[in-house]
Amino acid sequence: MLPTVTPVTPIATSATLLPPLAPRRRALYLVGEAERSTPRPAAAVGRTMISVNGRWNALRGRSATYAQLLRIAFPDREGQDPGVATVSFRHTLDGGLSGLLTPGDVVPLADGLLVNVNATYAS
Repeated sequence: MLPTVTPVTPIATSATLLPPLAPRRRALYLVGEAERSTPRPAAAVGRTMISVNGRWNALRGRSATYAQLLRIAFPDREGQDPGVATVSFRHTLDGGLSGLLTPGDVVPLADGLLVNVNATYAS
């Protein structure tokens, strides 16, 4: 005599099963990273908010020069001539214009302009 087979009901359908969650990793920050990653503050009247090396600054005027951006990025080294400095920018008025500045160049200011300045003060 053969045993009787009883139908098995599924425990859960694939629609009710949730995908497994990846374990959350702790955020690792560099020294001073919390200060450099501040949210964008509200701009004062007549000023434009730009981010220079992750720090928000309110500037007046319609354009910023290479030298001004270098002074904003490294205020403690004012008066020193950098050996090599790279100033890159993106997200300006011209709809996503990006590029590099060299000494004497000017970039038009736009709210939310992102500027990165890397300088070497080697002798």
